[in-house]
Amino acid sequence: MRRIATVAVTTGALAAGLLVSAGAANADQGFSQSAKLPTASGVQAAASHSWVSKNGWSTIKAYGTYNRTKSGVKVSFSLADTKRNGWSPAVQFRTSNGKYLYTSGVYYLKYRGVPADFKFSHYYGVFTSSYTKHLYVREAGVSVKNTKKIAYGPWKALY
Repeated sequence: MRRIATVAVTTGALAAGLLVSAGAANADQGFSQSAKLPTASGVQAAASHSWVSKNGWSTIKAYGTYNRTKSGVKVSFSLADTKRNGWSPAVQFRTSNGKYLYTSGVYYLKYRGVPADFKFSHYYGVFTSSYTKHLYVREAGVSVKNTKKIAYGPWKALY
């Protein structure tokens, strides 16, 4: 009787563990962010505006939405790649308060420790800034072989 109970408990625990690990694997698909983004604390809800940055590369793009308030701007964005070509899609933001500029780092997805270079469309995260006068975005490509080699597109004014 003890053996049957032990087998039943072990089987139940194993099944529960498999379900939890399968759910976690489907949730992030092995992606990790190239840089940590600041949290969106202090930015109030506002009307959402969508944007797409597709400046010359036919295989990569960045897209998303932004909300602008008096206290800041919040940009939610995704990255997409349509084919494997040695470049991973990336995006960079620039904000201004009229006098000073703030330029963000270059954000790109990593898959198993290297820049992602295969067909995908993946939500990346949120970029926030307290500079609200102007918002610019530019698409970039990060070389899979050398992450310091980055090809930039032109800046696109969102407002």
